[in-house]
Amino acid sequence: MKDDDALPPAVRAEYVAKYGVLVDEGIAYLQKAIQLKPDYDDAMAYLNLLYRRKADMVESADERANLKKQADELIDKVKEIKQKRAEQPQQAN
Repeated sequence: MKDDDALPPAVRAEYVAKYGVLVDEGIAYLQKAIQLKPDYDDAMAYLNLLYRRKADMVESADERANLKKQADELIDKVKEIKQKRAEQPQQAN
């Protein structure tokens, strides 16, 4: 089995039954957190992971690719936010 292959149907069904609701709920909460704080890099990093778990739950190669693309874009955004923070002068307490 390759990284981009779908899980076998029986394994995928069990995985979705066990974790599907939790993953969907986590995605919704993290999306809301990012709406409230657009530079919330920790939420983006966790959302990236949940998109990858969600990709394991779908059969369609296109949908899997789309979810992984969204995950990759979030990681790029996290790197960008961290770089901007690193470049900002440190404020004295």
